[in-house]
Amino acid sequence: MKSKYQIFSAILSVSCIWAADAHSAELPLYDFNQPVRDGVILVGMECNHKKQSLEIGIYDSGNPPTKRMDLWKTSDLVIYDAKTSMVSSIRQLHRNCSIGNDHYQVRFDGLPGAMNAMSPCGAIVTAKAKVWKNGRLIYEQALSKCGADDSVRVARFDLGEDIPIQLKDEP
Repeated sequence: MKSKYQIFSAILSVSCIWAADAHSAELPLYDFNQPVRDGVILVGMECNHKKQSLEIGIYDSGNPPTKRMDLWKTSDLVIYDAKTSMVSSIRQLHRNCSIGNDHYQVRFDGLPGAMNAMSPCGAIVTAKAKVWKNGRLIYEQALSKCGADDSVRVARFDLGEDIPIQLKDEP
């Protein structure tokens, strides 16, 4: 029989998970049929069962990935207050992927260039990625940084590996 403390702890942890999910976002996928605009940064994920790998990355809309991936605009991951131009909310995007016996959870967090959209790098939004494999955090990385020259950063997790292969293209 569980103690009152154990029951309370279980209820509290479930409540915390629900609260965290309330801040997660259900964002629309990026539409490739729209005109390409400068400054649009995309974050993406591919769960490839044939190659038995999970790949996440960040791309410029003018140089998207050459393969099929689920892509989202990073600007949807940060909400600015229209009156103050200050960040009012940072959103999260959660996705799951199963490859073989491994279950991955991927979370993208908005990463504003600054808390004020009007400051240098403020309107540039990239993303921070976290990847859990079978419930254990194995990867946490800012996928791009303000002022960096890298336009694409990719991390690929192959079946059975906990350390990703990181690829970087520089213009």
